[in-house]
Amino acid sequence: MKTYVNFIFFLVLLVPFGYGQFTPPSEEMINRSDGYIGHEDALINDVIKLEFDKKNAKITFDFISEETNGTIGGLDFKISFNPEDPDNAYFKGTALVNTLDTDNFIRDGHLMWEKFFYKKKYPKIAFESKEVVHFGDNNYKVIGDLTIKGVTKEIIINFTLDITKNLLGKTTIHTSDFGVNIHDEREKNKLNIIFDFPILK
Repeated sequence: MKTYVNFIFFLVLLVPFGYGQFTPPSEEMINRSDGYIGHEDALINDVIKLEFDKKNAKITFDFISEETNGTIGGLDFKISFNPEDPDNAYFKGTALVNTLDTDNFIRDGHLMWEKFFYKKKYPKIAFESKEVVHFGDNNYKVIGDLTIKGVTKEIIINFTLDITKNLLGKTTIHTSDFGVNIHDEREKNKLNIIFDFPILK
């Protein structure tokens, strides 16, 4: 009995010094959608993802052998990107083939034909990332699948981040790899593509 009383007395002494005051997070807190569980050290949950201006996002291209440049629109994309956590980033989106614009309506009309982009059967161009890698400073490589005219190929887009302005990406493809044969020679089908995603302030 004496031992039991001493134990109770010991517990009473501990309480004022902060012992025994830890309250585990409730199930509601653990399951919060933002991942926060009320612990100051949970910094990974405080990382803020960048938000992009979809209205002013642009994709431009340069068809090298023809010295022809243009744009494509109808962009529908989702980017989940935090520069401090690239392992969990992803890029996914589509563009509408019928928005291809090279500032020549006759040429643009030809590009819709079956021989080229075949708009009637393949109205969208799609991209989905598989991996995002940080390459020092503000440079990132986004590796993913590009689908044009029903053909899917892996490409790498090199992005540079200007945290006050935009996320700017560049890649080079050969349209003939996707069944769009502007010329017979592969090298003459080289296309530079630039992605400009403005950051919302």
